[in-house]
Amino acid sequence: HCLGQRVPLRWRCNPGLKKRFQAVTRDIHFSAEAEASHREGMILPTRLNHWRLVTPLESLAGAHPVDDIIVKLPDPVIVEAITSHGWSALPPTPHFPTHSLTLTIAHEPIQIAGLYYALVQFLSPVAGASDRYHVVHYNPETQTFDGLRETVRLPEVVPDGDGIEPSTSRDLERSPLNATGWYIHGAQAHDGEFVVQALRPRRLFQLCPDRTIASARQGRQYLRRESWANLEQKKGTTESVLIDPKTPSKQAALALGRALPIAQWQEGDQALLVHVYGGIGGENREPAARGPVYFGHFAYGIATVAREPLTEELQFDIHYHQVYTHNRRGLVAGTLDWSKYMGDRQWGFLGTRPVSDILIKLPAYTEPFDFNGAAWAALNDLRIELELMTARYRTGDGTGVTYVGPANNCAQDSNQAMYASAAHLEAAVIAHRATLKVWKADNPDQAQQFQQLLNLRRNLQQKLLPFGSARADWANERESLGSNLSDFPLQTVGRGLLSWRTMLPRKASDTMTQLCLTHGASLWVLRTNQVGGYDPTIEPLAPITL
Repeated sequence: HCLGQRVPLRWRCNPGLKKRFQAVTRDIHFSAEAEASHREGMILPTRLNHWRLVTPLESLAGAHPVDDIIVKLPDPVIVEAITSHGWSALPPTPHFPTHSLTLTIAHEPIQIAGLYYALVQFLSPVAGASDRYHVVHYNPETQTFDGLRETVRLPEVVPDGDGIEPSTSRDLERSPLNATGWYIHGAQAHDGEFVVQALRPRRLFQLCPDRTIASARQGRQYLRRESWANLEQKKGTTESVLIDPKTPSKQAALALGRALPIAQWQEGDQALLVHVYGGIGGENREPAARGPVYFGHFAYGIATVAREPLTEELQFDIHYHQVYTHNRRGLVAGTLDWSKYMGDRQWGFLGTRPVSDILIKLPAYTEPFDFNGAAWAALNDLRIELELMTARYRTGDGTGVTYVGPANNCAQDSNQAMYASAAHLEAAVIAHRATLKVWKADNPDQAQQFQQLLNLRRNLQQKLLPFGSARADWANERESLGSNLSDFPLQTVGRGLLSWRTMLPRKASDTMTQLCLTHGASLWVLRTNQVGGYDPTIEPLAPITL
């Protein structure tokens, strides 16, 4: 009954969070640097220039010069109606006029690619049509690809300013990932033909690793030496590697009657995701990769084990929290679904960059504690900090633009959010020390897990700030953001060195994953290497680490 109607969308959060979201609600007045960057082709929130009190929802909706950002709303979405006493929650009903309804959410909307999706195998290009493919759909009844056969459209993509195509459909049917199928995201054109906006390889998301490593030592060796090795030979392929030191081996687990590692990943489980991408090498090498080293990009995210409705199998549902500066691609800082950030044929990185997504499952960090009936997980705090940080990035703290600098970049500011979430945990422990003693006595198992979380928090702060001195801009998160063209180089480099492990994206990933592995986490490594159609002019390039 609401289909096609416009209704208001607003935040729902407790008073403490409301104050923090109000803190990132800013007047936007473009700086001289922002005006110059816009003239040079950078995509900035021009429609919001000179707006007052721009909220995080408004900065997301107005991030592009046109209304082309599509989102899905994160659960729970609450429908409310206006009554004589104000807003009140109610179940959806056709008896209320739509103009009196509003939707409320507790977390940032998730940017997606396309309104619909399907699971298909690519058969062959349509003769005489460079942008059309014959496909066959997955049949849920037979659980194989013997369903509807039809034609879908894969429009030609526009090369970037360096002449690199963001994706290609060349030889897509010959990809080794075609056997298990591709999720195609998009919508139907006016003639009814489905237009493919994004691709997602089914094999990558299945809870079925290509390899299981049951030793922490071997797991560290894989992360340090193997994961990013021999990328030229791995081009066009994916890797799914489970590192779980808690289970010695498949045979030993069966002999002891213990659950296999995969069985320990249940529907609804969440994992902290650590993301790093590499560079574009080869004949058509990107300019940033023409020097002796390539730094890459870092981000956190959250992966949830969910049941995919078409196949009814458990898969990873991945959302990135991208602390991303303004750019010419139009990538908007915020919460992005895998289909948008990676799979989008025009804007994503699946076809051009090698990518490592490491899913960290550590119950003390990722599973909720029950505090007198209220569920809370440390991962939730990080999510909120990252949403606040990405809201600041979208507006440049009111200047209209955020740049990359040596002290503040994707890795540094993502880990500033991690540092802030650890600091809030410390403050909460101090504030509720008396209550915690009673809770620990009544919940000894959870108390032991909570102590593990406190130990992780201490080690985390030591790793993020190895010199023992808290950066002023990390202690006061409103003081500094990103970089400004007028920054003092020596001052910003010195500030960055206080947290040097987070200056390099891959080093930041190594630090976080090694630390969590030491604390007993299981890691699931998902690797892609320029996946999709074949482009002979590019090669995957690993980011540098120390």
